[in-house]
Amino acid sequence: MILALYLRLSKEDGDMADESNSITNQRYILQKYVNQNLEFAEFQKKEYVDDGYSGRNFERPGIKELLQDVKAGKIYGIIVKDFSRFGRNYIEVGDYIEKIFPLLDIRFIAVNNYFDSNDYVGTTPDMDVSFQNLMYDYFSAENSMKIKNELFNRRKRGNYLAVLPPFGYIKSPDNHNKLIIDPETAPIVRLIFEKYAEYGVKAEVARHLNKKEILTPQKYALERGWIKAYKYKEEQKVWTGAIVGKILRNSCYIGNTVFHKSEAIEPAAKERKYIPETKWHICENTHEAIISKEMFEWINSSEFLEEVKKRTVDCKNDQKKDVNRIENYNSQIYCEGEQRRRGRKDSPIKGVVKCGGCRHNMIRRNRLNASYYCRYYYEQKLDNCCSVNIKEVDLTEVVKASISRQAALLGERAALLKLEREIQETKEKKLKLASAELQKKICECKDKNFLLYERYRSGELEQGEFQELRQKSLKKIAFYQEQLENYNKMIEKKEGGKSRLFDLFEGKENIGELTRETVDELISCIYVYGKNKVEIVFKFEDEMKALLESTKKTDIQENNKKVVSLP
Repeated sequence: MILALYLRLSKEDGDMADESNSITNQRYILQKYVNQNLEFAEFQKKEYVDDGYSGRNFERPGIKELLQDVKAGKIYGIIVKDFSRFGRNYIEVGDYIEKIFPLLDIRFIAVNNYFDSNDYVGTTPDMDVSFQNLMYDYFSAENSMKIKNELFNRRKRGNYLAVLPPFGYIKSPDNHNKLIIDPETAPIVRLIFEKYAEYGVKAEVARHLNKKEILTPQKYALERGWIKAYKYKEEQKVWTGAIVGKILRNSCYIGNTVFHKSEAIEPAAKERKYIPETKWHICENTHEAIISKEMFEWINSSEFLEEVKKRTVDCKNDQKKDVNRIENYNSQIYCEGEQRRRGRKDSPIKGVVKCGGCRHNMIRRNRLNASYYCRYYYEQKLDNCCSVNIKEVDLTEVVKASISRQAALLGERAALLKLEREIQETKEKKLKLASAELQKKICECKDKNFLLYERYRSGELEQGEFQELRQKSLKKIAFYQEQLENYNKMIEKKEGGKSRLFDLFEGKENIGELTRETVDELISCIYVYGKNKVEIVFKFEDEMKALLESTKKTDIQENNKKVVSLP
């Protein structure tokens, strides 16, 4: 069994530089407490650490691993420096201490609070415990507000506190909260504004940048080492009208710092709410401008948009090619002869349909006969992108047919697995009996250790004799526990043979209407390469492979990715 030592240091504690709460100090306190209590000597010690995580919620890797081991029955007890290290949400902390841990027979110790759950067996912890947890919760919320207000005031003074600088700037080596012009990318920003003033079309500016093979902001940040990887690795990183539009609308390029665009719903919450633009805070002239204020205001004005419209209508003969190109672009993305009537906004496959070439999400045209197209093909003319419109009804039929085939395939496997499980159940019974016998032997050895300790305390045994007998007993316990873990792994492995796929695909051999819930459960993504090639990637790759191996069938190809043709 494991004796868990849990250590946590939040970002707030780190900012305050509170040495009493440091990871090193917590480790010292817990190890000292364990060494002073010989009853813990027989247990394996394991540390679970969350460095830089708030205690307001349990979204922490260390605590998740700890609670997973608790559910697996590996933990004897948990020791923390104080209640606040385990968590600052008094309701959740109280549920664990008063309900969950006693139910699972987990001992909980908070050293500095002089709390040991063994002192409250069969009873409820007194009012002091609840009051302390309530105070920790209040302190966390109050501390969060103080830090939030301090950061807000620093931004109001013109400090730039974001992690990454805007494209065109770098952070000053002398003052990390001040922006200075990046000589490498600032000319690109000027080029974007100049070309947009000339073309009036963001996609045209993006095409110009891609033709010159200029790095996108994300690629540039990766090259500089500011970020480690792309959020979506498969996607091709090219300039688009959307990226150009963000730069054109960003007032940091005229020397302003804009903040308070969003805020957390509550302290330590990941969910954020967006603030209306009218309530944004703007600090002017906080750094050197790349673009003049006049140009910025002009290209973002309604007068400029009106001029662009007139330019496309009243242009000279040598400019009509650009107009024709734009009109051709608009005609290409609409299906021939289709009325521009609005269809349903919701779709079961919206968001999972991707271009097989560039791997970006395809755009859904919300018309009476909805379809999907790759905007990167129409904007950038990428050679490997899907160049056609795909009707949603055709894609939906392909997905339904593929799900039906998978369901029929699993139905055939179910009969074979039923016979196999009957054999496994017999083996599991034998393993569980052997495990119970080992548990009994481990308990006997532990009882013997307590008796040895009592004999040593009473003077009946010398220290050397006590240590020798205790070490022999501990070796036996370690041997039995190793065997027990092996048996448990074998049992878990056999129980794991009951694949969740059967529940997911049950009754879907003749699927009727395709729902969003079904797609979310089964489909990872749908890659469209053209009218005659669609690749459907399911979410159960590992499970399907394991299932095919367990049934030892070789007449069926790998089914985690099914390539099909549209009708």
